[in-house]
Amino acid sequence: MRFKILHIVLLISCLNVYLIGQDLHFSYYQFTPLNVNPANAGAFSGSYRVSGIFSDKQAAITPRPFRTLTVSADAPIIRGIRKQDWIGVGVQADIIGSSGGSLTPPNETTINPSALQTMTFIKAGLAYHLSLDKKQTNILTLGIQYSSGNRGYNMLTQNDARVFPQAKEIDKDIQEFNSNQGQGGGSGTDPNERISLGLKDWSSGILFNARRKNSDLKLGIALEGLFAPVVSFVKTVDSTENKYRGINFHGEYDMTINKRVNIIPGFYYYNLGPATAFNVNTHATYQLDPEKDLKLTAGLGTRNLRAIIFYAGAIIKDIKVGFAFDMDISTAVLGSNNVGGFELCASYMGKIYKKPKPKPVIFCPRL
Repeated sequence: MRFKILHIVLLISCLNVYLIGQDLHFSYYQFTPLNVNPANAGAFSGSYRVSGIFSDKQAAITPRPFRTLTVSADAPIIRGIRKQDWIGVGVQADIIGSSGGSLTPPNETTINPSALQTMTFIKAGLAYHLSLDKKQTNILTLGIQYSSGNRGYNMLTQNDARVFPQAKEIDKDIQEFNSNQGQGGGSGTDPNERISLGLKDWSSGILFNARRKNSDLKLGIALEGLFAPVVSFVKTVDSTENKYRGINFHGEYDMTINKRVNIIPGFYYYNLGPATAFNVNTHATYQLDPEKDLKLTAGLGTRNLRAIIFYAGAIIKDIKVGFAFDMDISTAVLGSNNVGGFELCASYMGKIYKKPKPKPVIFCPRL
């Protein structure tokens, strides 16, 4: 029985490492600007921007893949202290559902969906864009973001995928584990009872943007887990589990090759406790139809030299869509058959113009 409890704790720890330790990390991270750096709020040429991305990971090796939906909106809302400065705001919602590790008991063909861990986050941020010159060719941005979320799963049961069933009734060890939970814990006798934990966090970032006629350089650094929020489910007297403080570096360089072609190399390094990801990628855009303002995009990247990432998409005026596919090249290929996951992305950049007010013209009757 004690081995069973240890087995349960190890499984939950694995879930925490992936979901809490690594947090959200996307292959096509360009569609989640607020997730990369709070300083990205309002860092674009337009009136407002709406972005969304759906991610499905590890579906080839587990019946419970990591599925995430992220939607964000940001805008430059007001001028700063100087007329060449401005302030941007952004909000984002993250919904992680149907996620969790997979442990299939012997002679057991069904997996209880109650084993799934779900997470939701709402993030709100503010960024001040300081122009280093009057023409806004060099901009330094400082951003901060507040995150509030919830993580939860159902009480353990004897017949779900987190436990090897050895009896037809819930044993005392599982009841003890359930009743010892923190926020949301209960008696451990109701398998439909939900265990939940509120999560709050602060992050900050710096972004430098150098705009030129035929190029656009962006370099940034962001920090998260600034106050080490508690992420542990279980009540403990001696210690609590806190979120690691994370850091990431990111950058891209948009180069105009000719009237139709742009090349955009980029990188994204992310570290949070034991989790590290290093995404190096290059994208290209081709102007297919100048009259309709239609561009095709394609790219290639790698993450930790364990996955090759293929990118494809299109830009139609202010609408941008994208698709990313991860191909495993690590030892996981034995179970995944090279399929690491995919992402579907979309964004819209709106522009609001003031209607011109022409001055009235008075014609001279003598003319």
